[in-house]
Amino acid sequence: MLLFLAFLFSFLCYYFAKRRISHLVNHYQKKARSLPEYYGLNLAAWNFFASICIIIINSILKHFSIINNDTCGYIAIITLFIVILTYIFAALKTKFRAQLYFESTIKVILNTAAYISVFLTCGIILTILFQAIHFFNLVPIEDFLLGLKWSPQSVDHTNQTAFGVIPVLSGTLLITFIAMLVAIPMGLFSAIYIAEYTNNSVRNVIKPILELLAGIPTVVYGYFAALTMGPFIRNIGEFFGLNVSTESALSAGIVMGIMIIPFILSFSEDAIFSVPQNLRDAALALGSTKAEMITKVILPAAYPGIMSAILLAFSRAIGETMIVTMAAGLSAKLTFNPFDSVSTFTAQIVTLLTGDQEFDSPKTLAAFALALALFIITLFINILAIISTKRQTKYD
Repeated sequence: MLLFLAFLFSFLCYYFAKRRISHLVNHYQKKARSLPEYYGLNLAAWNFFASICIIIINSILKHFSIINNDTCGYIAIITLFIVILTYIFAALKTKFRAQLYFESTIKVILNTAAYISVFLTCGIILTILFQAIHFFNLVPIEDFLLGLKWSPQSVDHTNQTAFGVIPVLSGTLLITFIAMLVAIPMGLFSAIYIAEYTNNSVRNVIKPILELLAGIPTVVYGYFAALTMGPFIRNIGEFFGLNVSTESALSAGIVMGIMIIPFILSFSEDAIFSVPQNLRDAALALGSTKAEMITKVILPAAYPGIMSAILLAFSRAIGETMIVTMAAGLSAKLTFNPFDSVSTFTAQIVTLLTGDQEFDSPKTLAAFALALALFIITLFINILAIISTKRQTKYD
């Protein structure tokens, strides 16, 4: 309710300030330094920022039981609105440089948002790191990194544990590899077709339809993989005499690849479409065929954007939870057989953080160790992609 009042009073501040300046300009023939909208935006921003501070202070006071309800918050926000409203009708002048102050306010807001994002990222990393260090105080780090068995549920009273991350890592890489084998060719070829071989009318129809895949909830993909793709692959395997598990890395990887096609398609198509037309004309003028123009001119020029698309798709695949939980299984096995059931980092994190075990037990803390390993892997892939993109740009 306090937040609703903050929005409501901010809108009223905008409305009354704009009306006040318009009245001064129209009836008293005064020249305003800025458009009336900027006066309204300034007062609305001041009111909203001060209201948010009041809400935060009110929440802190309630947390420490200094106050018991939001009455003080209501009084403070209403008083603030009355003060600003009084300023609007009594002291707001046309000589006020509202546009400059509003632009400065926007700059402060943008800087604040950027710093908050950095602080939140650091906070997440430190939280994972501290809990992972606590885990490594209970389980030796060499057992975690070099162990070939992952079975946290086998912890017993003699503290015999199995926290080897290699089976989980192999399952994650196997499913991600299958997903990328599906997504990269289909996404990239679709992007080339849409950008180079279709006209705008067809492009405006096909691209939004393909991008609808990104809006489907992942749990729907999980049901599709578990109920349709898994049995379908198992039946095909039985037809050829192969032993295929219903929960297999292949079914999860194929469905995950279908899910991330829009990420590669959209970004790659934008990168290809943004290549200057004069490069196309020059390649064709030198006698290149359209296929040669695409492979030797367009794709190298769009390489940074395509690499960014592949990186985004890889990060999306390696962090997927619902599909692998529902279709790949929860048993971590050290295998590279795509017909077998495997498990991934995210599936094991979900498994370890559900239940009634103690938060400081090795079972629960192992989830933070897996999260730290997943973060390091993703960071390493990002660094490689940045280096590759910079080198290609330098050579171009």
